[in-house]
Amino acid sequence: MNMWEVLDLEQTTDESVIKKAYRVKLRQHHPEDDPEGFKRVREAYENILQWLKSGGDESTEQAVSEEAEAPSEVHPHSESFNQLLQNPVKRMDLASWKAWTETSQMLQIDEQQKISDDAITVVLANRWLPPSIIDVLWNGLSWNLLLNGEQQQVELGEFLDEWRQLPLSVSLEELAQFSAPEQRALLSFLRPLHIALSRGQLDALEYHLQQSLTFVPPNILNVKISVLKALVALKTKPSMVANALVLELLQQPAEALTLAQWEVVADTAKLSGNAAAIDEVTEKFMALGAFSEAAELQYSVSLEHDKLLAMSLACMRQRWSPLPPVFWRNERQLYPEPESDPERLMFNWLYGQLVSHNNGAISHRLDFIGAEGRTALIVKAIWAAHSGSWAWMSSLKHDLTKEFEIVETLSERVAITLVLKCLQEVMETQGGSETLQQKLTHYETDAFLTQEALTMEELSSLSKEGWLECIRRHPLLPDSWYRQLEQAEVLVMDEIREGSIYPFYVDSLCFYRSANPNYEMSSVWQGSPFDSVFDWTLFFMSHLGSGGLSKQSIVEALPALPDSHHEGPISLVLPFAAQSDEYLPESVQAFSRYPDQFVYRLVVDNQVSLLVNNEKPEALMEKARALDLCATMALSRLLEKDHFDEAVVFWNLVAANVDSNPQFHVVVDWQQQSLMRLKEEKGLVKETYHYVKPEFLHAMITTNREWFAPPEEFEEHSPEDEAKDFHYPMCILLTQLHLGLEGDGYNMASLKALADRRKKQTELQQETTDVAVEYLDEMYRQKLEKDIAEKGEKAATYSKTKLKFLSFVFFAAWVFVFPMTVMAGFDVSKETLGGMVIFLFITHSLLAWQVSRPIITKGNRKKYLFYSVFTLLAAMIFRSVFLAFINVITHYMTANGLNDLYSRGGWDRKVVARRKINMRKVLGFKD
Repeated sequence: MNMWEVLDLEQTTDESVIKKAYRVKLRQHHPEDDPEGFKRVREAYENILQWLKSGGDESTEQAVSEEAEAPSEVHPHSESFNQLLQNPVKRMDLASWKAWTETSQMLQIDEQQKISDDAITVVLANRWLPPSIIDVLWNGLSWNLLLNGEQQQVELGEFLDEWRQLPLSVSLEELAQFSAPEQRALLSFLRPLHIALSRGQLDALEYHLQQSLTFVPPNILNVKISVLKALVALKTKPSMVANALVLELLQQPAEALTLAQWEVVADTAKLSGNAAAIDEVTEKFMALGAFSEAAELQYSVSLEHDKLLAMSLACMRQRWSPLPPVFWRNERQLYPEPESDPERLMFNWLYGQLVSHNNGAISHRLDFIGAEGRTALIVKAIWAAHSGSWAWMSSLKHDLTKEFEIVETLSERVAITLVLKCLQEVMETQGGSETLQQKLTHYETDAFLTQEALTMEELSSLSKEGWLECIRRHPLLPDSWYRQLEQAEVLVMDEIREGSIYPFYVDSLCFYRSANPNYEMSSVWQGSPFDSVFDWTLFFMSHLGSGGLSKQSIVEALPALPDSHHEGPISLVLPFAAQSDEYLPESVQAFSRYPDQFVYRLVVDNQVSLLVNNEKPEALMEKARALDLCATMALSRLLEKDHFDEAVVFWNLVAANVDSNPQFHVVVDWQQQSLMRLKEEKGLVKETYHYVKPEFLHAMITTNREWFAPPEEFEEHSPEDEAKDFHYPMCILLTQLHLGLEGDGYNMASLKALADRRKKQTELQQETTDVAVEYLDEMYRQKLEKDIAEKGEKAATYSKTKLKFLSFVFFAAWVFVFPMTVMAGFDVSKETLGGMVIFLFITHSLLAWQVSRPIITKGNRKKYLFYSVFTLLAAMIFRSVFLAFINVITHYMTANGLNDLYSRGGWDRKVVARRKINMRKVLGFKD
């Protein structure tokens, strides 16, 4: 065939047509699959290009064809290449190949090219050659330049580049021991095997392994491992030959194989389900100190019969050689959650560790109550190594050592061995002076709570990081220790606020102890310790976190609480342990007896969450009207997204009462943060808020009493129409609640809009108003009871009824005196007339003084006195019946407009007599 026939072309000078035909032929004759065909296509293409360069006539074509067909001489250096290749010993010696390439580099450029081409031709005809030899030729003959050539050169270069980088499981030194045919046969078997493995071509791998061997497999370790690796990749049950290989390899000492090789043996044993082989490989791993590999192998074994043990082994595997969390998330389907509480908690905590998440399934030693057995002991030790005290770790280490002597299965033996090693590693990190370590050995016992203060040597024997870790593991530090650590700036409030500590109850405990510098942990047991006081204190403080074993299970396992503590702080959380899924408003209210116990605040938050999840809004609204603070806060949470303004009102109702109900501090603070976040998300944040606009309500998400301006400032501004119905009067009402009734009292006129404009309110606004009015009523009622208790009947400082009666008396005085002063026909002496005028002035003064006393604001009081005196004098001077009438009306209307409840530190006499507040009637609600 001539050069045109090879490319299936008619003679042409169009180079683009020639290149297109060449590319088509290259796809048909790949250098790896058809090296001879590839060579013919390449030579034909090069000859055509040469013909084009030389003019393209028939004589030139003939010359080119004859030159191509003429036998070429073999270069001597190429001949030495062939000789080196034929020598079974030297061809496996990289030094010989390097020497050959170095010699070729001394030749002329055109000779080097000829030699390189010859070498490529020979190499392509011997595809069994080891990659390391190809690598020497690649570097020595600059085959990397092929990657910068034309397309067919690039493809050839890529093929050679991949070849030189392929792995080979047998060394050249081992190959040199075989004859040439044996070398070729072995390499011809291994090369396709490694190519298929490296590319993940399982079909090719399976096909290759099904072919008959043309040689006796050599006794080379890596060759055996490669075969096993291929079987593992195919995930097929190993054959008898493979099982025999595994048994043969297991006879070797642990150090005879690398860790990676033992892993292949382990994978093969797992495929075959050979439990004995798996255990033997595990022993090899342990002998090599490959703890994570041993744990992983036994994890797969124990997964079938003890998933909790399997997860424990997985955690040990993660300790020394962690896998990405996503791996264990995919494994999650293998772990059905246990039914019993202790096992479920251990399961959830272990799984959290596998996915790099510290969850609250287990927070302290008491959460393991009811967890019995060897596996539970192992999980306890894993948790203790993570967060337990040094004392508990020491105790568990002793128990595990005894348990190891009677262990039955290898999985358990491996787990105990690894957990003991883990405990040992952690315990070796304990620092501090000997006396400090001695004091810490008493942790978990009642004696620890009465430890003496730290000495300067003990305090300085740990770094700040060391102390923080010590506190994390020993959170129930004596008060003296805690304050010493604060003074030493080991515990800094800002750092505690910004950081996060696991277990989570420890984080809250440190925060609240630092936020309340006068708090003493001894107040939990009222300074009167008793048997098991440490465990009861731990139980009490654990309420600062969520999750864990049911509190009632812990209570039942602890010794009975002494009778002397049945009314103490600990006793108040017991109802919530016994009825964890029930709302207990009376028990919540009892918390106010011990305002310093911040633990109650987290219990209250749980109660609010319980209402949010279980109660309908209608039921919550009914409870809120009954002044239930939990229900009121639950409404704020429920309404915050869709009814933000009403949610702000309900939050304020609780926030205004938090000083007298300190157990609500947490729910107030957390809901405040939620409202502020939503306020920003809804675009409601403004630089300035105006009294007259509805938006002022959005500025009232604060507990700072100093922020609230007196209600009279509101009343100096007329509200916009959209604020009149609800927002404006509600802001005044909430302000009154926050400021309380310690001053002169408040004008109720502006609040009457809540009743007068009720029909213009939405249904939710009406219900919100009803609840708010009840809270206002309660504020006045509490103040009334307090004043009556302190002052008795003297709590009443004025009587609207009496003042209105006095107004009528003054009217009668006007009727009697006025005609004598302005009308003729009355024969009275000047002395009598003067006396009457004086009487009128005295009566007026007494009435004005009595009426002015309950007037709340100083400005209104002055206005009333000025106007009443002015109209009196004007009536007398001008002898005007009209002005006299105005004067009388002024007194009556002012008296009638006085506060019906509380004013200037005193009460209306009727209110004191009834001892009852009816705020809805005062505000004008018609019900």
